[in-house]
Amino acid sequence: MSDAELTVWQRIRRYAVPPRMIAECTDRRLAGDWRGACAAGRVDTDIDLAAVGRAHGAQVAERVEAELLDFAPDLLRWHLPRALGGRTSLATGLTFTLAPDLDRVGQDTVALQVELPKTVDGSQRLRLTVAALGKAPGPELPGCLWRGRDASGLRQAYGGDGQRLPFLTPDGAPVPFAGFATAEGEGAPARAERSAAQLAAGRLAQAWREAGLELDETLPAARYSQYQVSLDQVLGQRLHLVALAPAVRGLARRYAAEGVTLNADWRLRFLFTPDGDTVRVRMLGDERRGELPALAEPLYRVPPDLELLYRGLIAPADLHPLVRAALFPDAPGGVATARGPAFAPVRVRCRGQWHRIDATGGRLVPLDHTPEEVQREQTLRALGGKVAGCFAARQGWTDGSTRLPRALRQQRRELMQTILHGDTDTLLELLDAGLDPYVRDGRGSTLLHLLRCLDHRVLLPRLLAAGLPVDVRDHRGRTPLHVAVGWVGSPALVQALLRAGADPKAEDDNGTSPADLVEYKGFEYYEQESGEGHGDLKLISQYLEEHRVNGENA
Repeated sequence: MSDAELTVWQRIRRYAVPPRMIAECTDRRLAGDWRGACAAGRVDTDIDLAAVGRAHGAQVAERVEAELLDFAPDLLRWHLPRALGGRTSLATGLTFTLAPDLDRVGQDTVALQVELPKTVDGSQRLRLTVAALGKAPGPELPGCLWRGRDASGLRQAYGGDGQRLPFLTPDGAPVPFAGFATAEGEGAPARAERSAAQLAAGRLAQAWREAGLELDETLPAARYSQYQVSLDQVLGQRLHLVALAPAVRGLARRYAAEGVTLNADWRLRFLFTPDGDTVRVRMLGDERRGELPALAEPLYRVPPDLELLYRGLIAPADLHPLVRAALFPDAPGGVATARGPAFAPVRVRCRGQWHRIDATGGRLVPLDHTPEEVQREQTLRALGGKVAGCFAARQGWTDGSTRLPRALRQQRRELMQTILHGDTDTLLELLDAGLDPYVRDGRGSTLLHLLRCLDHRVLLPRLLAAGLPVDVRDHRGRTPLHVAVGWVGSPALVQALLRAGADPKAEDDNGTSPADLVEYKGFEYYEQESGEGHGDLKLISQYLEEHRVNGENA
């Protein structure tokens, strides 16, 4: 994994599954309140167990209920794939099957399925449903990735044995790379390290063989030469080789399939076929292999936790409690301390000198200017004059366009990570501590625009009371209602904004209004330009129609 990706994963581990979420999900799960656990884990569900029983029988309903009672939404979030590329958001547009508690499954098997968000910048809420698997089920996530009682299986899934994890000593210290090639023993950790040494030396087949895989190095033929796969591209795949053979055997056995596929990227696919004590592998081109089950990304990628631990970017104490208990059973337990934005004073170049700005709590206060100077600069800005230094930093904090000093950009980035991943409680604490409610991100989004990621029920009244206009604009002229409709905001948020006076006919810089988005007038262009989804248009349209009928927002 590149240094850039590791930095993103370090940020993901810091913000994407807040300790408060973990604690509340755990409390609800242990109390037998699966709906409360879903709510705490920001998982939307309308599962009706009685309806499941009527449709599929009492035995299926009882099994699904048992799976729900042990469902750990926070553990699932920990393992779901991410968009990366600098982002900590969940990967988009994916649906995973949560492996049912059965030895064999088929098209008619009813299982829990989780849908990931449609946009990287929208709400990070998940959706949990129950459905028959059908002919093309979503990739399956084993219980160790989402069930509380099965989390101990993570040690084996990570390639560990009874003694240690691959690349790490029993106490979590990194094994020197020089020791990989000489790793002794037949355990999975030693084999993973020898395999990594072979990969580093460019010996692809030998690396796979160490992991119990017989790879045919014949490259697939592509229909067009520019799409031809090279061995370097195969080598570049960060696959968790030592975990592939057992995962393939288990999945093939459960689905009674002759083989299992792995879609590494849009050009490269592998076909795994169990064959006695080994698993044969070949690379596929454009040919299709029927309806074989596919390995889910969390099963074939090197676990980011292993790489972060190896590089010293996190410690066992930073792991999810269930993950820590599985990987380091002797480590102290408990949920990690909440880690919000690290606001701190910064130094700013101002009038040829270094001045200090106290950013504690997120409200920027110049420390080296008199109240009269502050008042004069505020008046200058109100009259359209140009400000600089400390005052430009304050302006950038609230307009989202004036360039901020690097330290303040980092503090704002951490704040936005807290918001993106739905930590409403931390944001409320920051507002209580003095966070400027007028803060904007680099695209000019205010906290009202970002309500799609948060609990609007408590924050919307708070922000409106602080003076934020309900139709405040971002850098593209969009109001919070534009964003709620266009970025998969919930119908409840749309309704709340309308009741607060939001204008459904307000136009953005493209001349598009929220009503246009709902009614598809100009919507295709808007979606193409922004890459944004449109939420539940049917429900939102109903809300807009009700407001027109009632004469509201005229």
